[in-house]
Amino acid sequence: MMKSSGPFAGIPPEMADKTNALARQEPDFSDLDISFSYQATDQEPFGLVQFLRPYKFRMLGALLLVAITELLLLVGPYLVKVAIDDGIIPKDFTVLLWVGAVYLGSLAIAVVVSGIRIRYVGQLGQTLMYQLRLRVFAHMQKLSLDFYTEEKAGRLLSRMTSDIEALSNLLQTGLINLLAQLLALIFIVSLLFSFNVQLTIILLILSAPVMLGLTVWFRRVSDKGYEAVRNRIADVLSDLQESLSGMRLIIFYNRMRHNVIHHRNIVGDYREANNFTVRVSSLYKALAEFVDVGTTIAILVVGYILLRDTNPTLDPNGDFTVGALVAFTALSSRFFKPISQLVNLYNDFQSGYAAVRKLRDLLATKPSVVEKVDAIDIVEMQGDIKIRNVTFAYDDHQKVLSNVSLHIPAGSSISFVGPTGAGKSTLAKLISRFYDPNSGEILIDDINVRDVSLKSLHGQLGVVPQEPFLFHGTIAENIRFSRPGATDEEVMAACRALGMSDMIDRLPDGIYTHCHERGVSFSSGERQLLALARAFLGQPRVLILDEATSNIDQNSEVRIEAALDKLLEGRTAIIIAHRLATAMRADLIAVINNQGIAELGSHDELVMQGGYYADMFDVWVRQQ
Repeated sequence: MMKSSGPFAGIPPEMADKTNALARQEPDFSDLDISFSYQATDQEPFGLVQFLRPYKFRMLGALLLVAITELLLLVGPYLVKVAIDDGIIPKDFTVLLWVGAVYLGSLAIAVVVSGIRIRYVGQLGQTLMYQLRLRVFAHMQKLSLDFYTEEKAGRLLSRMTSDIEALSNLLQTGLINLLAQLLALIFIVSLLFSFNVQLTIILLILSAPVMLGLTVWFRRVSDKGYEAVRNRIADVLSDLQESLSGMRLIIFYNRMRHNVIHHRNIVGDYREANNFTVRVSSLYKALAEFVDVGTTIAILVVGYILLRDTNPTLDPNGDFTVGALVAFTALSSRFFKPISQLVNLYNDFQSGYAAVRKLRDLLATKPSVVEKVDAIDIVEMQGDIKIRNVTFAYDDHQKVLSNVSLHIPAGSSISFVGPTGAGKSTLAKLISRFYDPNSGEILIDDINVRDVSLKSLHGQLGVVPQEPFLFHGTIAENIRFSRPGATDEEVMAACRALGMSDMIDRLPDGIYTHCHERGVSFSSGERQLLALARAFLGQPRVLILDEATSNIDQNSEVRIEAALDKLLEGRTAIIIAHRLATAMRADLIAVINNQGIAELGSHDELVMQGGYYADMFDVWVRQQ
């Protein structure tokens, strides 16, 4: 058996039966029809109103269920008035029995309606989150390479996890409860007015201005706090992701203690941001409770005066009773509960709205590389590449290429060599249209790549990077990544063509052997061979090798060089290499330096010129 560089990632035999049983129960989404386009779309800015608009009728259904629930819960205070005035004072116990029966009935109906509402709203919330996650993920697939170069992966993870989770809480609980408390407040005020107009006005005059002032203050302060919370959790996730990705290097350089201290500081900033919101919220709740108690005392005093004095001016109808005062006092206390709940929900709303702003910014980001509406499909690419007066800069202060022109005939190979940072990989990325040049044009088969559909362009380009990326899955799935419809026999044919049969035969399950994430269960040479097999299976017309042999040992290099000979047959090849043994395989060699092509020719021609390449070759010969 081949000894791999990491643990076997397969499924233990004793767990295989249970795993297969679970797999059979998984839903099959292979027939889902999902549209995807690289073309620019003028979607309206993301917002709660715009997002919920297609579901307005379902939202109205949820609102109706909320209204029924709140009305049923307010039957109790009114029944208290009836029980006291018509049952207890006149000692009519029949009325008490009827009141008790009606009260229990209303509670039973409220429980049933509330259960239906919770289930209905929960399913609606999950549907909304499903659509949102798909929308955000699909948008991230459209963004260009420069976005992922500049943006931290941890921040993007926070958009897909904590931000969407905060919005989920807002939609599934916060928004519905917000409507519920608003309706409860409206129903309570209406019922209070039915008991006594003057007392209700006094309640509103005493409480409304104070509560309004407290709410305005709380809103201004908490806005800043919850924005800080969202930013700090993004920092925590970003640092966590970076630490996990670089764990080997951290262990090698013994940086564990430093990382713990650094992460403690970041988590400490997140804790302080949360503590600030907690302090503000607790102060607000304490002040609101004080207003609640003070207003209740004032109502009892005024209600006592109204009952003692039968002044027709204060009580023109003369129907304010003891039962009305008791019910009014109970309702006045409940009057403050929706307001207090609205404050708690406002916290959720602020957290959710902060997430909306973050998602709006992400969804408003436009890809720098956009496919034209009338883009052309290259059916059978020949691979003739012409670069005309191309200038490119990553930003205003980082010009990489200036007025570069080059012709790579179809079926030929060219090597890009030169100092680090000279623009070798950048030129290859422009040909692949990962970026668009600031000026000039790149043509493939005499067609500007800006006019070509990205699907047909990338479908006929093959890229083998310096660090081949293997996904979690089987070897067959990783090789088949370039051509999803390929059969197992075609996968094996690609492996045999590149001389990998002995490697595959030594694996525990052949091409069905599982890979750990990023392929850590294989050596660098094995990962590179798998990447070459992936490119070979796709049968590209243009192949780009970006430092494909720079991180492997000499024994592996021999095998990979042999695989390259097979892979490059009949294809236009662009080879980016520091190793001259690889660069010398090309028909042409271009020395990229000083923002352009400093030298161009065959190996022998460049050695005869005695320039930069000749010096590189002389150093290489002495090292050999």
